[in-house]
Amino acid sequence: MKAQDYHTESREVAGVAIKVTTYKIGDLYHCHIANADPGATIARAEAATRDEAERSAVAKATERLKTPVPK
Repeated sequence: MKAQDYHTESREVAGVAIKVTTYKIGDLYHCHIANADPGATIARAEAATRDEAERSAVAKATERLKTPVPK
């Protein structure tokens, strides 16, 4: 199968610049959120609609970016 309905945009979450990418494969939409620089994956999600997948991934990313990194 091939990715369809591909969409990418830049945003800011918890003070961090991120890149949000969504696409559809088969019946599911996938959302991938990465740090804008250096491009490390922060969160992923999949759902029946693009909005649901994006909302879920952004919620995960927000939680992860607000959590302090242990020293």
